[in-house]
Amino acid sequence: MMKGKLLKIFMVVSFIAGISYSCGLQGDKPLVIWHDKEDEVIDVIKEEIEKKLPDEKVTFIRKENLTDNLKLVGNDPKSAPDMYIFAHDKIGLFATIGILEPMANLISEEALDDYYDFTTQAVSYDGVLYGLPLYFETLLFMYNKEKMDVPPSTTEQLYDYMASHTDSRRYGFVEQHSTPYYSAGWINGFGGEILNNDGTPGLTDEKTEEALEYHKKFITYMPKGSAEYATVNTLFTNKSADSIIGGPWLVPSAREAGIDLGIASMPTIDPVGQPIEPYAGIQGIQVLKVAVQDEAKKERIENLLKVFLEPELQANLALTAGCAPANEKAYDLDEIKDNELVQAIKDAGLNALPMPNRPEMDVMWTVLGNLLSDINIKGLDVKESCEKYQEEAERLIALMK
Repeated sequence: MMKGKLLKIFMVVSFIAGISYSCGLQGDKPLVIWHDKEDEVIDVIKEEIEKKLPDEKVTFIRKENLTDNLKLVGNDPKSAPDMYIFAHDKIGLFATIGILEPMANLISEEALDDYYDFTTQAVSYDGVLYGLPLYFETLLFMYNKEKMDVPPSTTEQLYDYMASHTDSRRYGFVEQHSTPYYSAGWINGFGGEILNNDGTPGLTDEKTEEALEYHKKFITYMPKGSAEYATVNTLFTNKSADSIIGGPWLVPSAREAGIDLGIASMPTIDPVGQPIEPYAGIQGIQVLKVAVQDEAKKERIENLLKVFLEPELQANLALTAGCAPANEKAYDLDEIKDNELVQAIKDAGLNALPMPNRPEMDVMWTVLGNLLSDINIKGLDVKESCEKYQEEAERLIALMK
C-alpha cells in the first residue's frame, strides 16, 4: 500500500513538474514580429522594449513579400508570427481571411483616445479595430526656394507657373502623373472615387472622369512618357524642376543636393474649391489570432502593446522613419514640436485620405495604372478609357469572390 501511495505521489509531482517545465519553455520562447522596415526603425523599437520590458524576448524578422507570406501561414501556429508591423492597406485582406485578432481583446478602448481619428479608422475594417497605429506618411508639395519665390495656392496658379517656367532644360513642376498613388490626389480632390466604400470601382464616376480630364493639361508641361520615380526625383534634386509632389522620403536627398527646400500646402483645385487630396499610409502593428490562444502569451502581447502606445516611442519612430506620429501626445514633445518635416507631414496627413484597405484595392492599383497610361501617355479618350477599365475592374473583382 505504501508503495502504491508513493507511486501516486511520484506521478503527481512528475505531472506538475511537466506542466511547469512546459510553461517555462513557452515563456522562454521569444515573441516573433515580422516587418518590412529598415534596421534603424527596428533598433528604436528594440531599445524601447529593452527599457520598458527588460525580461521580455522579442525576435524581429524582416520579411520580403510579407503579404504573400501571411496569406500562406497566417493561420498556422507553427509558422505564423505573433505580430507584424506593416502599412494599413492590407488589413481588409487579412481580416477577410480571418488571421487577425481584434484590438478590443488586447487593449482598452481609452488607450486610443489621443490618436488621430483617421489613423484608427485606417486600421479598422467593417467597424472592427485590427491594428495599433504607429506613424503615418503622405505626399507633400515641395519646392526649391531659389527657383520659386511663392508656392502656388491654387492649381490654376500652378498651371500658369508651369507654362511660364518650362522649357527644354527646366520644368516648373513635375510629378509621377501616371502612377496611381500620385494621381489619386487629383481624383480624391475632385470628389471622385477609385474604389467605393462598398468595394465597387468608381472609375466611371463623373467626378473621377472630370479629374482625369482636368489633370491632362498639366501633363503637357511635364516630361514625356511615364514620369517614373527616378526621373522626376532626379529632375528636382538636380534643380531642373522647381517643384514636385513627392513623399517625405525625398527630403533627405533634396537637402543633400543643396536644395533650399520649402514645403507648402497642396494647391486648391479651382473647379471644385478643394485641395489636391493624396492618400496617407498608416504604419501600425497587428496581432495574429493564432498568437493569443495561449493565455500566458496573450498577456505578454498585451504588455508589449503598451510599449507601442507610448508617445515617446512613436516620436522616435517618426523621427527615424521621416514620418509623423499617430499619437497626438507625441506632438507635445520638444523634438517633435521643433521638427519642420514632421509638422509638415502632420498637417498634410490631416488633409489626406487613408488608402482604402479593402481587398478589392489590389485590383484597382493595377487597373488604374493601365487607365492612366492610356489617358496620359497614349492620349486616349478619358470617358471611353474609364468605361473600358471600369468593366475590367468589375470583372477582376468578381473573380476574387
